[in-house]
Amino acid sequence: MKTSVAAIVGAACAAAASRAQAPGIVPPSTAWIAISTEDLRASFDTMWAVSDVHGRRAELEQLLLAANLATWDGAGSLVWNPAQRRQLFVAVGDYIDGGPDSVGVVVLLDRLSIQAAAAGSRVVALLGNHDAAFLANPGTANRRLLSSAHRSAAELGLSSHPTGEELAGSEFGRFLGTLPIAAFIGSWLFAHAGYIDASDDPAALRAYFGALASSWGRDGAERYRALLDPRSIVSRHDWWKRRSVRSRMRIQLEELGLNGIVFGHDPDALGFRNTVAMGPEGWLIKLDTGLKAGRSRGMLLRCVVARVLRGARLAMTTDGKPNCHAVTPEGTVRDL
Repeated sequence: MKTSVAAIVGAACAAAASRAQAPGIVPPSTAWIAISTEDLRASFDTMWAVSDVHGRRAELEQLLLAANLATWDGAGSLVWNPAQRRQLFVAVGDYIDGGPDSVGVVVLLDRLSIQAAAAGSRVVALLGNHDAAFLANPGTANRRLLSSAHRSAAELGLSSHPTGEELAGSEFGRFLGTLPIAAFIGSWLFAHAGYIDASDDPAALRAYFGALASSWGRDGAERYRALLDPRSIVSRHDWWKRRSVRSRMRIQLEELGLNGIVFGHDPDALGFRNTVAMGPEGWLIKLDTGLKAGRSRGMLLRCVVARVLRGARLAMTTDGKPNCHAVTPEGTVRDL
């Protein structure tokens, strides 16, 4: 089986990620990556984020063009803009199911990750619950996903009518298989659902992340089964609705040395629909804009690094005003 350049790059990044310094309670693991505040300051000028693209490749392309992160090459393919250096682009899961081109979304992110690195930028892609469900059982691939695979069959070296298992063995599946479930960036946690299913004491948090790391060390589909639990870090819906849960989560973050969560998964999170938004308490940012159901054309989160840096931590607000913004498909910049 041929190994793609992306798979090699992904494996190298995963190895580097395992050596990066996650919060002290969190054990080293390729299940997550860590970019310290110091690394963020030294390597990046702008941090971007998107989630829940759900097969809407055309919408993702338009967002990247609007942000000037990508451009068309002479062959009509979207590529990373080589002039865009020192950019950190974080995709927070759920690339498949919903729109017509799930395979195209994953292949695009695969290639942009290589091109961005060559330009002095970085693409960090994380797993969502839909992605994890496919990896846990490729045979459950739905008709729309397989139709997308059929259109990309020649490009991926697939048969004309590929199965889910064949798709999992292609460049598509190999790229998904390199993706971690969380990123600790500065003092913020990026994860698809953003939920930590543990009590708020250090021992419980250590055990929680230790169990995730242990599951991640398993082979094949077994690696992903824990993520299918409805209370997992990529699957829990609506945890943000309860004040008691939010209070516990804030204590957990402090125990981890963190002060913010950036998540997707719930398009109506925090009471906002069809938009990127920040919660009124100033420590939660939701990314899901309803692309899965076609309720919007999507948005990107944009955070200028110098604006969010506060010593060794990042701040979502200054004097009660958001430090980050949303970018629309038209390139309009909006306050959160």
